[in-house]
Amino acid sequence: MTTFGFIILRHVNSKDIDKYWKFSYESIRKYYPTNNILIIDDNSNYDYIDTSYESTLINTKIIKSGFPGRGELLPYLYYITNKHCDIACIIHDSVFINKKFTEENIKTSI
Repeated sequence: MTTFGFIILRHVNSKDIDKYWKFSYESIRKYYPTNNILIIDDNSNYDYIDTSYESTLINTKIIKSGFPGRGELLPYLYYITNKHCDIACIIHDSVFINKKFTEENIKTSI
């Protein structure tokens, strides 16, 4: 069975950006309530991140970028080294899912 998950690239530097990544996460959970999500935190300022919200995340792993400022350039490296699913949709923290992907969409992106 092929598993499908998400990778969110996150860089929080304000309260507004903190709201964006939360909304991005929630838009995924609306259609994919239990799929794995890997959040790559690219040098965020934790003064702005609601860490109590992070503790409520389901099937989600947060890792800090080993390459601060370059996290968005290396999502495939993180995908390979943190293999949490067979197929991953890589998105930025300001991208919001508006409907469930079709099986055909997923297969054609392999």
